[in-house]
Amino acid sequence: MQTQDRRLPKGPHSLSREEVAQAQRARLVEAVLANVGERGYAATTVGHVTASAGVSRTSFYEQFTGKQAAFLAAYRSVTGEFLDQGVAVAAEAPAPLDAVTACGDFVVGYVRRRPVVARAVLLEIYALGDAGLEAREEMLRASEAVFDRTAVWLRTTEPGLPLPPPFTARTVVAATIELLTQAIWLATGDAYDRAREAIRHTWLLGLYGHRNIPAQSG
Repeated sequence: MQTQDRRLPKGPHSLSREEVAQAQRARLVEAVLANVGERGYAATTVGHVTASAGVSRTSFYEQFTGKQAAFLAAYRSVTGEFLDQGVAVAAEAPAPLDAVTACGDFVVGYVRRRPVVARAVLLEIYALGDAGLEAREEMLRASEAVFDRTAVWLRTTEPGLPLPPPFTARTVVAATIELLTQAIWLATGDAYDRAREAIRHTWLLGLYGHRNIPAQSG
């Protein structure tokens, strides 16, 4: 199991110690996600990770205190990157309704391209117990903040809409995660297509309320 090739050039090079460490950390993060997504967290060892990354155990322990710390760092890195990319996609949309469609396409496209990473993030984080739940909660709250900002944006163009009731953001985010998990498990084109449509409708339901969803978006 080899991660994306980011190996340093052999022989003398002009990279600083910090640049070398950053390159090694990036490879280790990829390797953690790849191994955990394929093998499961419990079955993954530091040896699996270092072999996939092409990094020595000494270098691994210069970066992380152990397997759990490495997976938590990888989890936070990839979920933060995912949310940043999703926000960037939404920002390019001309209106909130277009942003919902674009983000649905992005979310499903991302997990379809990277199902192993998605499996590690969505399923294996529970294997870390309380530490994993804490990291997952951070991700959920960041995702909810994206929903809340979208709801505010929507009401700048449609000020008559009532604000979503409490806990709507958590409900929408949890439903999105469940739909993505099912699509990854089934791993068919139809499953991903159905997930995309269901996610889009779920976000519209949360943003507009069932009485106000635009007819053309149903």
